[in-house]
Amino acid sequence: MGGTLSDVPPETTGFVGRERELSDVRDALARTRLVTLTGPGGVGKSRLALRTAHEVGGRFPDGVCMVELSGVRDPNLLADTVAEAMGVRDGSAPSAVGLLTRALRGKRFLLILDTCEHLVPACAALVRSLLVDCPGLRVLATGRQQLGVAREAVLEVPPLAVPEVTDPPGDGPPAAVELFARRAAEAVPGFTLTDEVLPDVALLCRRLDGIPLAIELAAAQLRSLPLERLVRRVDGLFWTLESAGAEDVRHQTLRTTVGWSHELCAPLERLLWARLSVFAGGFDLAMAVEVCGDDRLDPDGVAACLAGLAEKSIVQRVAGDRYDMLDTLREYGAVWLERVEDVRPLLVRHRDCLARLARRAAAAWMTDGQLSWVRRMDTERDNLRAALEFCFTVPGEARAGLAMAGALWRTWLCRSRFTEGRYWLDRGLRLVSEPGPESAEALWQTAYLRTNQGDSPEALPMIGESLKYFERTGDTAGYARAQRTLGAAATFMGDTGRADAAFDEALRIMTGQDLLPDLVMLRVLRGFHRSRSGDPERALAECDEALLLLKDAPTESWIRSWVGYVKALAYWFMDDGGRCAAELRAGLEMFRRMEDPAGLTNCFEMLGWLSARAHRHEEAAVLLGAASRYPEKVGVPRLGAPELEEAHRELEDRVRAELGSRRFAELHGLGMGLDVDEAVRLALGEAPPDDPPG
Repeated sequence: MGGTLSDVPPETTGFVGRERELSDVRDALARTRLVTLTGPGGVGKSRLALRTAHEVGGRFPDGVCMVELSGVRDPNLLADTVAEAMGVRDGSAPSAVGLLTRALRGKRFLLILDTCEHLVPACAALVRSLLVDCPGLRVLATGRQQLGVAREAVLEVPPLAVPEVTDPPGDGPPAAVELFARRAAEAVPGFTLTDEVLPDVALLCRRLDGIPLAIELAAAQLRSLPLERLVRRVDGLFWTLESAGAEDVRHQTLRTTVGWSHELCAPLERLLWARLSVFAGGFDLAMAVEVCGDDRLDPDGVAACLAGLAEKSIVQRVAGDRYDMLDTLREYGAVWLERVEDVRPLLVRHRDCLARLARRAAAAWMTDGQLSWVRRMDTERDNLRAALEFCFTVPGEARAGLAMAGALWRTWLCRSRFTEGRYWLDRGLRLVSEPGPESAEALWQTAYLRTNQGDSPEALPMIGESLKYFERTGDTAGYARAQRTLGAAATFMGDTGRADAAFDEALRIMTGQDLLPDLVMLRVLRGFHRSRSGDPERALAECDEALLLLKDAPTESWIRSWVGYVKALAYWFMDDGGRCAAELRAGLEMFRRMEDPAGLTNCFEMLGWLSARAHRHEEAAVLLGAASRYPEKVGVPRLGAPELEEAHRELEDRVRAELGSRRFAELHGLGMGLDVDEAVRLALGEAPPDDPPG
């Protein structure tokens, strides 16, 4: 957050018409705190919301965020999805709603929830809660129906203006005609709206009732049909709709247009369209081949049909070789899919495709390819959720889902997505009652996430159950990982003896089996434990051992950033401020690259302490403010160390005393308002923020 449109997608196409609707939305947002745009699919609700965001962003100094919800199928993940989009990632709060409330309280902020119709009860509950507790918040929602929240302003989005038969020829083209002309020029370079073609275009737009998606689908057909033939086809299809009511016409017009576009596709293109509906949040060609290909659609056939669907605007190329499909078209494909073949084998192939990607990402953990794979998993987040949802709702698939969640644990850890990781692992563990390697691994994995959120006592029984299984089955690698988790939990609980014993046992096994990534993580955890238990020199030695093990992965970021933090912690306890600051700044850049908020908060915090020790009190107040955005959102504040908690209280009190309570509050608030990039630049000494008047 921070008063920018960085959380709003760019406008990739020109905006046509809607001046009156834009004015109505602006006025409604000025009068009321919840505005919902309703209307049938394809009428342009999302596009109007996006344009509104870019027009009114200046009214909201603390930021604007647009959250696209079509890929969210589980209402339990709604608040977490919104929190993630806002940069409020996971945490030790009881719920993501609590995180959002704390982040938005006292802020003047616009939250846009796009495509709410399949999550209406969950969206209504979330919005109701946030509006009660965050008086400066405004919400703009889009969907096919209103949310049903008190004092909700509902604006129905009409179709674009179409030309009447009696319109004088001298007037400028109505919005529907202008949109067709623009999309036609994209389909057929050189197309222009001349007096000769204008009557045909006007008739076509009237028949399509001014619905933007219908117009864009029709314009795409100009690649294969001349305008005159296109108009005759559309005119023949739609003249029978004129006797229906206006609302029925709009719904039926779009259904008929989509159905007509479907009929214009070749048979194998229709089949691919149906099969592609299983994807949530996009796909690339390789994924389309893996999931949708078979003896009817070989790889070349998938590629050819995908190109044909893109040419007809059924799928859209969104970035590089990645494609996506509008919700209305995906829904049509899903209905068709149910008619033409058994859906479950396709869903299994979709799940297997995502599971394979998750395993490849897990294999790249602590390698030079780690960051690119973490980002790829971000791109596939909706697909991954859909695959896990399939596993945990379809009988017989839960164990495969638990294995997939286990592979994703490393990605969740790198991004500090502790809450989402716990959600899926816990859900799988409830469904898999028989002990097995997947459940034993999931037990220590969810226990580790709990430990990171301050729930070590709750984690201990889970670790014990995991250890028993691995010991009984002779899986020494699994046993060592569970011991490492026990050491981490004991460290957070301040149980030095138990931590030493668990770490020593894990080290013995991991060294003997050459479990390199696991051993690296163990060394860093032991380093943290050594620092906390009063042995900073040995902590530094553990970190050096970790870096030596990483010699073949010089650009790995996540564990190297934590090595830097643990070394900084050791130097802090050794009272070596210069080396402490150097390690923190190096680690901070890597944490930013990895987008790990747990690491960012700890770096901001300790850099603030160093500034306080150096009597740079104003800088310290701002950095402490930047850090204060995060502990309530991610992990355990100050990593649960009593020594660090004491340092925090002492140094913050010192800075407040030096500056005075009012000045401290001003600068602390300034730090809280910085976005991540601004805070990092400040911490690195690159760009001091504007100073509030003192």
